[in-house]
Amino acid sequence: MLEPSSGVGNFVGAMPASMAAKVKSFTMVELDGITGLIAKYLYPNADVRIQGFEKANIPNNYMDVAISNVPFGNYPISDKSYPNKVTSAIHNYFFAKSIDKVRPGGIVMFITSAYTMNSKDSSVRQYFRWHADLLGAIRLPDTAFKGNAGTEVVTDILILKKRVPGTPYAGADFLNADYQYI
Repeated sequence: MLEPSSGVGNFVGAMPASMAAKVKSFTMVELDGITGLIAKYLYPNADVRIQGFEKANIPNNYMDVAISNVPFGNYPISDKSYPNKVTSAIHNYFFAKSIDKVRPGGIVMFITSAYTMNSKDSSVRQYFRWHADLLGAIRLPDTAFKGNAGTEVVTDILILKKRVPGTPYAGADFLNADYQYI
């Protein structure tokens, strides 16, 4: 299991014990040093990497699941492995790199900015569609994180399943900005 923007490890920590027992290993990536050290302390058996996700050397097609509340922002990440349309917004970059890190059939489940789905430019969604099927999308109300993060922002939960290369798209339509949520 990969948590590419782990913070202190809320997803790992909130996982039911019966599910956590089935996970062979946790790889957590956290940019902030103090937060990463807290994650290392809380989860000593996890592979906690204190670095930017763009610098994390994780094998492609390896993870079963990537789950995270990815950073939101319209600022770029420097990673020449991906086209500019993917690296121009950090939340989209996290999707693209995580899709590469999960094996075919693997799941990427992220809380992300509503702009991933609402952007009038569908080129990033098309990029995701080339590699994965959209299994589902849930729009959260702007107050979903008010209590624990003190913020009011519209977010989405997106669930993608990586396809075997060359297989046809079998997910929900999500290229149009006015798509219907599942």
